[in-house]
Amino acid sequence: MKSKPFLFYPVVLFLFIFVIDKIFLLPIFHDEFLQAGNSVFYFQRKVLRERLQKDPDVKEKKLTLVFGDSRSYPFSEIGIPEPHKKNWTLYNFSSPQGIPMNSYIQFQEILKSGITPDFVILSLSPEAFDDSKGFILSPFLRMGCDTDCIKTVWEDVPLKEKWYYLLDRVFAIRSVEFNLSLFSTRLKQGKLKEYKSSHNKEFQLINYTKGEYLMYGVQSNPIKKIKNDTLRIGNLYMRSYEVGTSQLLYVEKILKITKEKKIKTLVIWPKVFPEYYAYYEKFHVKDVWWNKVEALAKQYDANTLNWNTPNTCDLFNDASHQSAFCFVDQMKEIWTSYAEK
Repeated sequence: MKSKPFLFYPVVLFLFIFVIDKIFLLPIFHDEFLQAGNSVFYFQRKVLRERLQKDPDVKEKKLTLVFGDSRSYPFSEIGIPEPHKKNWTLYNFSSPQGIPMNSYIQFQEILKSGITPDFVILSLSPEAFDDSKGFILSPFLRMGCDTDCIKTVWEDVPLKEKWYYLLDRVFAIRSVEFNLSLFSTRLKQGKLKEYKSSHNKEFQLINYTKGEYLMYGVQSNPIKKIKNDTLRIGNLYMRSYEVGTSQLLYVEKILKITKEKKIKTLVIWPKVFPEYYAYYEKFHVKDVWWNKVEALAKQYDANTLNWNTPNTCDLFNDASHQSAFCFVDQMKEIWTSYAEK
């Protein structure tokens, strides 16, 4: 029988790719390897914790911590109304697709450092509670959860996401979400230094203040553009909707801590564009999700605030995010009705 070495070519190719893939296990790709968007935010939140620990204002003023996803980026110290501003400092740890599991881990790390806030704003979006859509959990598991974190949350991670996480360990390039197009652009322009925070403008912008991000600062975008975005994210997040078990558990863990430590807490449901809210109505999100959140908050003496009601700010950057202009009056409402009450 004639030898057929070509049959081994796929095996050799696979082994070659597998070996090359292990390059992405090097520390340089995991300690500080900033691409764009998610990786910049998750790295900056680690830096922000270190800045918080060194901030002298924390000892002299009352401290507010904000946790949530991109819908709570604009919560900012500059929005605290007078005369309360001089007595408060605010750090915003909201993260891209910041699920409650991520908020809990960040909160625990801050508490372990010896810092206890006076007020916590926990911003929640119903999309984060749908365990059937794994892409919602993946940014946190890949970029915001180290070995100790994985040990803490592993039993509560849905089975499908455990499988994807194990694939990330086998194929390292998955875990860093390597953007070949961005690498090519930076290489051609001689900007490979932008993988480091010291040369990354996006990081510097986010790190300039205390975690807030005011990119949603437009007064309002054209309605046609927002309606197109409504269709896009509606198809992405709301083809179906079911409340899973993993994230409600971590909302409760956060609220249990704030009650035990007597930290004032406000749980917020950020407002979305009305036509996108129609998707929520289709799946009875208020009944199957928000009512459960309100019950948990009441159980642990926390306040709740649902901005998806009439006569609240109707300026939107896109279907999922209010304009930052809304947060001026919203911050005033929070401080007069909750933080200082």
